[in-house]
Amino acid sequence: MIKLKELIALPKLRSPIVLIGMPGIALVGKIAALSVINSLNSTPYGEIYYHDLPPHVIINDAQINMPKIVIYINQSPKSQEHDLIIMTGDYQPTTSLGIYTLSDYICQLCKNLDTYLIISMGAFVPESMGDKRKVYVSSTDKEWIDFFLGSSTQTTVILKGGYISGANGIIPAWSAIHYDIPGVSLLADTPPSFQLQIDPAASKELIRVLNALFQINVDETLLDQKIDRLDQRFSEMMQKELSDIMPKKPDEQEKPQPYIG
Repeated sequence: MIKLKELIALPKLRSPIVLIGMPGIALVGKIAALSVINSLNSTPYGEIYYHDLPPHVIINDAQINMPKIVIYINQSPKSQEHDLIIMTGDYQPTTSLGIYTLSDYICQLCKNLDTYLIISMGAFVPESMGDKRKVYVSSTDKEWIDFFLGSSTQTTVILKGGYISGANGIIPAWSAIHYDIPGVSLLADTPPSFQLQIDPAASKELIRVLNALFQINVDETLLDQKIDRLDQRFSEMMQKELSDIMPKKPDEQEKPQPYIG
């Protein structure tokens, strides 16, 4: 059972580009999607509820919320050809059938909205990382691969092999096969063992590419603030770990307590 709860009447959209950022590795795609939503003050259009999302509710300040996928819209300036639709969610479906069912539902919705292009965003975990993070590009159409490789960020490279799991991989492929909407996947480098579970620096690389190619003007300083806070937390964590394993100096060692009996 999939239900769409519309929050507003949908305005006329101009051949929209759809950005997908479902939860995944280090929440890279989701953070990128939320950055677009928050920076552009996007309008929530609808909420997708689906029985294959985890069977629990989310409590926030005593308020009960169901797991959902949220759809936002952003009407671009007239100087730009395409409006934006941004989708993200609390979770991905729990089964393979659920992922395919939700992906087909989203692709059909995109077709009804006359979507121009679907771009999914996520993370890529390389065996080792260089000094400069890369954004790996794959697509259902070679022309879109070439288009993204021409980014002025000079960070985009071809994803030569492997697989992309979950809705972030299925949606752009399914949309091209069954609904004639080209799909692109953008995956940003994230460290192999990312200890804090989120990586806004990787999300920023995705945003840089989108800003460069589509001039959507997402404020990257919002991500810079997240990166700074994360760096501070990581530094504090490392200092604590070092203090726990480093031997104490003689004057710092605990003195024996006198026996009182």
